Amino acid sequence: MEFFWGTLAPFTVLVAFGMAVLVFVLGVWNLQGDAGDIARVAALVVGAGLLLNLPVQYYLVKSRLHRPIERLAAELQGRAPWRAEGDVLLNSLRRATEQVRDRYAASRLELERAQEITDELRERAAAHAAADRLAARLAESLRTAEPVAQFGPEVATLIREFWPADHVLLLYRDDSQADLEILYHAAGGTPVEESAASEEGPRYRKTSLPPPVKGALRRGFYAESGLPFSQDPAFPEARSFIAMALDHRGPGAGVLLLASSTLVPPPPEILRRAQPLISLGFSRAMYLRELGDAAIRDGLTGAYTYDHFLLTLRHEMARSNRYSRPVSCLILDIDNLRRINDRYDARGGDQVIAEVAQLARNLIRSSDILARISGGRLALLLPETNAEAALTVADRVRAKIEEHPFIVQRGVVERVTASLGIGVHPPHGVTALALVDAAHQALQEAKARGRNQVAIRGEVPDQEGEAPPDGESSSESRDTGS
Repeated sequence: MEFFWGTLAPFTVLVAFGMAVLVFVLGVWNLQGDAGDIARVAALVVGAGLLLNLPVQYYLVKSRLHRPIERLAAELQGRAPWRAEGDVLLNSLRRATEQVRDRYAASRLELERAQEITDELRERAAAHAAADRLAARLAESLRTAEPVAQFGPEVATLIREFWPADHVLLLYRDDSQADLEILYHAAGGTPVEESAASEEGPRYRKTSLPPPVKGALRRGFYAESGLPFSQDPAFPEARSFIAMALDHRGPGAGVLLLASSTLVPPPPEILRRAQPLISLGFSRAMYLRELGDAAIRDGLTGAYTYDHFLLTLRHEMARSNRYSRPVSCLILDIDNLRRINDRYDARGGDQVIAEVAQLARNLIRSSDILARISGGRLALLLPETNAEAALTVADRVRAKIEEHPFIVQRGVVERVTASLGIGVHPPHGVTALALVDAAHQALQEAKARGRNQVAIRGEVPDQEGEAPPDGESSSESRDTGS
């Protein structure tokens, strides 16, 4: 309306009024006629003027309104260059178009942000729902306490339903051991027999932990995904890791390590929320393990009892026969332990025995077994170890004991040595007691050569009932049964 009254109406009225005045003046001056007739003639002239001005006004409207719109449309469609002109209407249309564009862009940006927020809320809701399902299933499984042998597989199965873990490891950190003990390991959903693991398998020394395990012990929870390279040398194909610390008699007693080759796995919030329940189940499983270990552990050294050692040795020899792999048995005896007992009483001797057991434990693998036979005599079971490797381990243990200072009293340091005998299956025995007897005979050979020695029994009878020269050890073997 402003454009109409500003352009079309004033010009039309001005032209019509001017023509009417002109006709009226001419009619009065020349015709000398009646004023009414002259007025009617003037009205007709005004009407004719208006009709004649319609094409002119149409041209004005088209040139003033339609052409700028067509020009603007051509510029918006890219058929004409966008340039500023002196035309006020075209410039105003351009400004209005730019404002509409800006508002449209802002509205579209707000819509995209709203869509992102909606998607994020949906993902959070799905994650919370999945976490609730996992927590409910964990709570259901934790109603009854389960040992580690059952807790590990069940937790691994539940986790693989919510996070694509190629490897699931349950680690235990014992202050008395140099390595973190692998309680459970599953690869691709299949349990891995850690007792048969070679030196190339996963091994976690406290002095060189991979970043996921170290991060979990420091911060409680560690999650990284889409890594260009693996953070754990044991799993070179892994690109995503989750590790959570588990509590038992204090924080960080265990670690649940998950490794996946997926670059973009689901968010870890599901497992983060389930961590307290997993930690609770781990603690209960460890309590059951401790109750079971109390019957098979020596109270002084923490090593296994001789009965449990023989039972484990039989299992390892059966597996050795099945897969044609060697098994080595080492018998360690502290030299001149009676001298320590006579000089510092039994308390000093017990301290030396405990420290020797700790030194030996630190030098063997987590899959090896350390047991106390009696007094200062220990037994070591080394699965998948031939005579040469067993000799290396035995000499390393002997040298470590020889160079270790034993502080039996304040300010008093004693030096202690040990002799070791080695028996290897299959050449030195076909039964558990025969292999132990072979190691005992090799021990007597080491002592006969002057102590602080390592010896391998060359030819040992395979008869189970043949006794070694050490009468005490032989009687103990027979008391425990074969």
